[in-house]
Amino acid sequence: MTRKQRHTLTLDPAIVETLGSDEAGLSATVNSVLAEEVDRRQRRAALIALLDKLDEADGPVDEAEIDRFRQLLTS
Repeated sequence: MTRKQRHTLTLDPAIVETLGSDEAGLSATVNSVLAEEVDRRQRRAALIALLDKLDEADGPVDEAEIDRFRQLLTS
């Protein structure tokens, strides 16, 4: 089992009210949200590394192609 570290956080009252003031429950919620953020950052870094490798192998993507895909994603 991973040993937990104790840290102090300053939270908006509305957040504490919504999530509850139970310290154990609030800690678990904050830990879960931060774990998701760490995962998101790791996936983003891996994607950037992959895109950099593709740029090295095939050259950068044409800006017009990027714009075309942006339009597809936002429509």
